[in-house]
Parts: sequence; C-alpha cells; structure tokens
Amino acid sequence: MPTVTVSPPATHSVTLSLISHTNAGKTTLARTLLRRDVGEVRDAPHVTLFNEAHHLISDGDRVLTMWDTPGFGDSARLLKRLKRFDQPILWFLQQTWDRFTDKPLWCSQQALKNVKEEADAVLYLVNAAESPDSAGYITQEMEILGWVGKPVIVLLNQTGPPHEPHVEAAEMRLWKDHLRRFSGVREVLNFDAFARCWIQESTLMDGIADLLPEGKTASFDALKKAWHRRNLDVFERSVKMLASQLTSSVLDGVEVRAETIVERMGVGRGSINKEYADARQVLASKLAERLELATNELITFHGLEGAAEKEMQMVARESFHQPEQVSESIWGVVGTFAGGAMGGLLADLKLGGMTFGGGALIGGLATGLGAYALIRTYNLVRSGDGKLHWSKEHFREQARLIMLCYLAVAHFGRGRGEWRTGDRPGHWHEVCESVVERHRDALDDVWKLAVEKQAMPDVVFRSMQQVMLSCGREVLTELYPSNPVPWR
Repeated sequence: MPTVTVSPPATHSVTLSLISHTNAGKTTLARTLLRRDVGEVRDAPHVTLFNEAHHLISDGDRVLTMWDTPGFGDSARLLKRLKRFDQPILWFLQQTWDRFTDKPLWCSQQALKNVKEEADAVLYLVNAAESPDSAGYITQEMEILGWVGKPVIVLLNQTGPPHEPHVEAAEMRLWKDHLRRFSGVREVLNFDAFARCWIQESTLMDGIADLLPEGKTASFDALKKAWHRRNLDVFERSVKMLASQLTSSVLDGVEVRAETIVERMGVGRGSINKEYADARQVLASKLAERLELATNELITFHGLEGAAEKEMQMVARESFHQPEQVSESIWGVVGTFAGGAMGGLLADLKLGGMTFGGGALIGGLATGLGAYALIRTYNLVRSGDGKLHWSKEHFREQARLIMLCYLAVAHFGRGRGEWRTGDRPGHWHEVCESVVERHRDALDDVWKLAVEKQAMPDVVFRSMQQVMLSCGREVLTELYPSNPVPWR
C-alpha cells in the first residue's frame, strides 16, 4: 500500500517565513538554523527562486517549519504599483508574473504569497553592515509587509564577529529606533548567520512565542523546549568531551631519572637537560594532538564540517621554513588563543621542535640552565611518581585555551561552509581569563588530585567535568547577560 503522509493539525504546526531583500543571506541563515545544507548560496541576486519549506524541529506531532523564500527585488517599483490599488496585496497576488522577463517582481510575488498564506510570523533579515538610513529598500519592504498584516521579527545579519554586549545593544537600539514607526515590527534581534551562538537562538524562540495566536502557544512552547533541550545536549556533550581531554592532559606524565649529585653540583648536565627537553616535547605533542581532536569533535557535535587538521597541514607547509613566523601561525591553527604559558609550547606542536618553542629551549640549554630551572621555565614539574607533568599554572592555561576553542566552534554558522579559524574577539579572552581565575582553586584541586594524590582517572574526570560545566555556564552567561539560559 502507498505511504500516506498525514499533516499535523493546524494548531500543532507553527510556520515561519524567512524573507528579506535579495542577496541578504536568507539561505545562509537557514543552513545555520537547520544544521544542514539547503538551497544554493551564491553572492548574486535572486538565487532562491521558489519557496522552500524546511522542518526546524518536531516534538511528537508538533512541527516547527521555516520557509526560505525568494528575496524582494525592485522594492521601489513594486511599492509604487501597489499604492495604486485599494487592496494592493490582493491585486498583487492575482497577477501572473514571468520569472524570466521580470524576475524581481516574480520573486517578490512568491515571497509575499508565502507570507500571506503560510506564515504565523515573519523573520525579516537585514544587512546590518549598512546603516538603517542608507538602506532605503527596508522602509519600502516594511510598508509592503504591513499590508500583509503578519507580525515581523527583524534579524540583524552580517554584523561581523561577536562584539561586547554593550556594543551589540547600541546597534540594536539604532535599528529599533529606525523601525519603531512600523507597527508590524515586534522585535529586533542581533542574529548574524556567520557568528551567532546557540543562546541567541533561544532568545529568537522567545520572541516568536510572543507573536503567536493563542491556539498555537501550547504547541510552540513544547517545540521551544525541545529546541533548547537539543542545544543543551550539545553543550553538555561538548563540556564532557573537553573535560575528558583535560583529564588526559593532567594525568600525562613522562618518566625521567633523578639528577645525580654531580649534576646537582652543575657538572655534566647535558644528558639530564636533554632528557627533560625530550619529555617536554612528548607532552607538547600529546597536548597538540588533543587540542586538534577536541576541536574536530566540537565541529562534529555542532553539525559543522571541516577539520582543524587541514589548517594544521597548511601551516606546516607554509611556515615550517620560517621559524620566527610559526608561533603566530600555530596560534591561528589552535584557535588564535594561545598566550602566556601556552605561547612557546604550542608553537612546537607536531613540527619537530624546529620552531619558536624549540628554539627557545635550545637557547635555554645553551645558557647552562640546570634541570630544575629548565622544567620550571617550561611549565613542568616533577612529582613523587618520578614523572614530569604539566604545572598547575600551565594546566589553568589549558583550561582557558580549550574554552576559547569551544566558543570558536559554537559561534560558527554552518552557512559559512567548512569550519576554519579566524580572528577572535578580545572580550572572549578577557571573559575566559576571568572565569578561569575565579575557578583557580577548583582547577588546582583537580591538578593536585591527579599529580600529587595520583587518584584514579574516573575520580579526576568527575571533578574536572564539574569544574568545566561551571566554567562553561559562567562564560556564556557573561558573554550574553541579556539572554538568560535556564540551565538544568
């Protein structure tokens, strides 16, 4: 027997129409929200020619659907025509436009038809790189949407990398003031398709909830909770993985022999110094591999594509022969985050020690540093088990670095294509540094548990996971103070 598809009752289905001026990034945003590739993305007008429905999420028989629509074309000409009639939208939708001879009007008709017939609410995307006053088409398109009578949320796209909260708030105020005269605009939100965070998605869902008719609020409340629950699952899964990587790092150790009395007196130290240097290189390589693995797993968890290893290979190929440039390039590979205790170390990575870190180490040996001074200089300590481990200070730096790696992936919209590193906002560094500092004692306790008390790995991991969960929540809360998250 043929399969019969049963549509959910109208009250169980909530529908959004994504609309904008042509080439404003609608399909890019759709890909980011859906976590998968849909439609076609090109830097050209009218790439999307037909209304396309996509299920954002479902919960039982409840479904949240988003329509990706063609963009508005010649808005000024369209508005001029519509003003000639008493019932402009009704007249407009009854016309038959040729998509080959008058593509702007044909695309506009498809979009308006979708909004009128399908939408419970409209998501209208603007290019925030333009000033509100210079984008004259926005006023025209708001007037056109006003005739349709559906509630509108304006999303500010192409805002660039994340800014400090007060900067984003000022930008939103500017747009809100400009759009205040349009009664159909109920909310303005910062929602860049390239650099949004999942916490902003929850704010979007809250905004949509306020616009829906009473008969759909119960269904949408369930859908909104399902959306948030899915995002929290990804966050907690990410934290668990990061805690696992840090646990492995703090448990890492390389056995080295004790210094002889003669070596302690400063004679014949070359052998022990080399042993310490080799141990450090082993630990550095393991740490680099874990950073790469952590970033790749985060990419997968967040529905993205790409791999940190590809950029690692590129940097090795392009910068290996220029040691003075390697540390800056590797800085980009691991997320442009390294600094302080991590700077020289991460430069080594898997490039064989012929880098800034290795060069500095060779310089230290040349000046006759003793073994104890050497391991302190390079953030290592010797524990009671006779092994070299990362110091408490270095371990805290690792926690800061890995939180920054998380932020880089969590803010990367799928519409950008394969994941890649890029410039990171300065306030991310400040927030992560302050949060790690507040959890300094807890991180040191984990380090002591692993290095001094030599606790079992599962005991260390449980403590590490609790610390990272607290750090992750605090970082996101500080970055998005106006977007409260109901943590579970």
